Amino acid sequence: MSGKWEVAGKSKKAPLSKKAAKKQKKEQQPAAVEEETVENFAISNPLKEHRNIYTLMKDETSDQEQDKKQAENKENVITKARVSAKVKPKKKSSPVAQVKRAEREVLLEQLEQIDISDMRSLIGDVKKRFPNHPRVWLKDIQSYFHMKVTLRESDPGLMMYESTYPYNMLETELRDFISAIFKEIPDVVMTGFYTELLDSLARDVRNGACGYHHRVLLQCMSHNCPKTVHSKEVTSKLQALIIDSVSRTKECVALLWCLQMIPRNKLDTKLKVWFTWMLPILQTRKTERPVQDYILKCLENIISEISVTKETIELGPSDFFGYFDLVFSPNSNLFPHVQVVLMDLLDIVRCFAFSSNPDKRLRSFFPSLLIRLQQCSAKQKTVVLKYLLECLQQDAQCWLLWQQMFGKHLNNSVTLLEHIHDNWNIVVKTANRAALKQTLNYLVVTLTPSNGKTKVKENQRRAWSSAVTCTMLSDPLSRVH
Repeated sequence: MSGKWEVAGKSKKAPLSKKAAKKQKKEQQPAAVEEETVENFAISNPLKEHRNIYTLMKDETSDQEQDKKQAENKENVITKARVSAKVKPKKKSSPVAQVKRAEREVLLEQLEQIDISDMRSLIGDVKKRFPNHPRVWLKDIQSYFHMKVTLRESDPGLMMYESTYPYNMLETELRDFISAIFKEIPDVVMTGFYTELLDSLARDVRNGACGYHHRVLLQCMSHNCPKTVHSKEVTSKLQALIIDSVSRTKECVALLWCLQMIPRNKLDTKLKVWFTWMLPILQTRKTERPVQDYILKCLENIISEISVTKETIELGPSDFFGYFDLVFSPNSNLFPHVQVVLMDLLDIVRCFAFSSNPDKRLRSFFPSLLIRLQQCSAKQKTVVLKYLLECLQQDAQCWLLWQQMFGKHLNNSVTLLEHIHDNWNIVVKTANRAALKQTLNYLVVTLTPSNGKTKVKENQRRAWSSAVTCTMLSDPLSRVH
């Protein structure tokens, strides 16, 4: 005993001498070398597997985990940018610009991970093994993009980006490679693949998943397979998906984004697509504010493009009056700011409808305008009278149409007649004088009460008083001649 307290059961281990330690180290070295040799042999001599999308996904599992962490860090940057929009609204760089820049950088990084030589090898192998099954080639391309691109869109409509985004982020060599494959495949197969992509995009956006990989392929097809995009199967499918998703805001906006790929760069087709597809959505009672804002922004962009190119646009009566009635409808589901902007754009829309060949086309608009004078608001009445006068001034055939409609739409006709009297100095300078005089003479005869008729209805009494107005108008006209 040493005379000090010791803990029972914890005997101290005697330290090894320098010689014993050196000997123990030498004994451990061979075992470590043998273990390392076995590991190296296992790594350098794996079993060779077929080269396909599934083995590729297996090989890159570890890399994907690391890429996922990097993507999450990048998405945190995007999230911080969104938060800063609420906390610090006044900055040199706007929050929207920060989100746009950060999201673009992340997407670019993920697209750069696509190895074109690796993809060539993969698709080449698949084509050899399935030469008569192009749908398998397309599925492998879709799976490859799904594996590489994992970023979620912050805006389902991509409104803060250019119209070619995200397709324009692909390298030219990769675009050419995918385009060449698409051109090898029959239209029937491409049509089926396009509708599948639409379904997948709608589902992923609805579930909060990434949709960029679908968008890139959809845009690539719109550039290289326009016949597919314009096919009845595709347009019908897209219309059905949009109608079904009207109450699901993000999904609906994403599908409306797809809709803009149909016309490509043709402005008249873009406008037609807007009136045929987007306007009816505004007329429903289920649309939320983001959907209405997106549709409104699409129209503003189209109008802006038309004003820059100064392209002549023809808008038919059905499209024009669909827009007109929505703007003035007292029971519409439009948000106030949307209705205000649509009202401001009405004259521009009227130019699209009236400007091309007005001396022959305005006769198609006159009857519907005259009917819309019945029981309308004061604001609508002012606009309709303005447009009716324009029709009479530019298309002489409208005077004959008015004569034919006068008796059936007596109250509306009297209102128009009084408006002509109030604006006589303008009308007499611009209207076809022969057509004007003939119409006035017809109205004088038609509106004069029959002799001995004691009971006259109110609208007939108004018509008779308007006949006096006609006389006042035709006298100065006779002096002009």
